[in-house]
Amino acid sequence: MRILFTRFPLESRYGGAEVQTLALMKGLHEEGHEIVFLGSCPVLLEETAKLKIENVKLKIGEPPVTKWGAIRFLWRKLLMKKKLYFQFSIFNFQFDAVCMLSLSEKLLLTPFLYKQGIKVAWIEHDRVGRWLTMNPWLWKLRRLSAMATTIVVSDLSRKIYEDLGFEHVVAIPNGIDASRLTSSKQEQFRIPNSEFRIGTLARLSRDKGVDLLIEAVKDLPDVALTIVGNGPDEKLLLAKKPINQKTKIVPYVKNLAGFYADLDLFVLPSREHDPFGLVAGEAMLMGIPVIVTDACGIAGYLKNNRDAVIVKAGSADSLRDAIVRFHADTDLRQRIGDAGRKTAEEKFSMKIMVDRYEELLA
Repeated sequence: MRILFTRFPLESRYGGAEVQTLALMKGLHEEGHEIVFLGSCPVLLEETAKLKIENVKLKIGEPPVTKWGAIRFLWRKLLMKKKLYFQFSIFNFQFDAVCMLSLSEKLLLTPFLYKQGIKVAWIEHDRVGRWLTMNPWLWKLRRLSAMATTIVVSDLSRKIYEDLGFEHVVAIPNGIDASRLTSSKQEQFRIPNSEFRIGTLARLSRDKGVDLLIEAVKDLPDVALTIVGNGPDEKLLLAKKPINQKTKIVPYVKNLAGFYADLDLFVLPSREHDPFGLVAGEAMLMGIPVIVTDACGIAGYLKNNRDAVIVKAGSADSLRDAIVRFHADTDLRQRIGDAGRKTAEEKFSMKIMVDRYEELLA
């Protein structure tokens, strides 16, 4: 198959959506499919070049995901559509499927491609928020969804989109790129004399619930928490009092495998809709026991107290109780870690994800 991926984001950063999109393109490319990327996302343009995947840079303007962006889209959409159609004419419209990752092209291109008999897939990796639920163009998305397959990463997300009126919604769990978890170099994240090491990797924003995790460990003196990430709430989190003296925030880690391997427990404390939670799956594949909240899409693929511990979202007390349980019970950590690794291997492999996409796009 010849498959086109498109993305014209409001902002670009190397986050979970970018990681998964690149992993999917790489996996399909390795299966022998011809993959092309078209868009304005600097991260995907740079990384596809590294993967030797054909890419074309095109700027069409910001997507209608903000208040003023949605209003401006009313008179900008004709020019945006013209740019997209012109690029497709250069491609000679020779694609078997088009995977769309941002709102602009879903609104502008879906009817045309549908009439051309080209398979259309809307890939939804992002958290559902006001950008969608209060979007004045939602009515049109609902109508156009009948011409596409909307692919989400969890049953939690599938239900949200179906409740919003989308048709043909399919859930395919994220696949873990194991190559991200191998490194010969070891970085040490241990805090001297700490007995119990907890980690999380998340954007520092309210929806990720990192403040709740800080609150949960504040009075646990022999617990060391390492938070990897950055975002708009970083200064607020650092100023939070009281704070466990063994809690630290680092913007990124070069060696992801070393970070996970040095932990006794990984926690994903999301308080609002988190479509999947890839980092929790990566920790599981490393054999690290995990705590996730019921706002994380990955929780729908897990069994509470079997391959992970699932707690109520938005509750620092629930996080604290689960952490104390793991801290006190070495056998529990071993059992959950072993079962989690098995689940990650069976449910979140790259092959399973790529095979599901191949089946849908064929």
